[in-house]
Amino acid sequence: MKAFPNSVHRLVLAFTILLPLAMLTGCSPSIPEATLSGNVTLNGKPYSDSAVMLIDLNSGQAGGTDIQPDGSFAIADPLPLGTYNVYLAPKALSEAEAASAAPITIDTSVPDKYWSEHSTDITVTIEEGENTATIELKS
Repeated sequence: MKAFPNSVHRLVLAFTILLPLAMLTGCSPSIPEATLSGNVTLNGKPYSDSAVMLIDLNSGQAGGTDIQPDGSFAIADPLPLGTYNVYLAPKALSEAEAASAAPITIDTSVPDKYWSEHSTDITVTIEEGENTATIELKS
């Protein structure tokens, strides 16, 4: 019986390992994603003095955006489907604001529980398609 040269063994080994890996990565299903927009209210009135943030505590997926002056928001990047805790964060700083090194503050008229992903009692479920939500903050 004639032995294969080392180069043939390496070629067979490479195809044995790499071909299944290439097939798996090329055929992997994409994760379903959807969009979210809506409004934020504080005691029934439009609220805009922060950013609205979402985090799925099971997967770690997250998103967020500044709330507009009329209380509306639209998260630009699609989010994977799931249930997200909704909380507030300070708005993004402009370059000038960031350069001034002023301390970041939060709106104290909003209860503390809404400023943390762990203490908030607001959740949103993202389902396929375009999602809308009204985030109702109550003091």
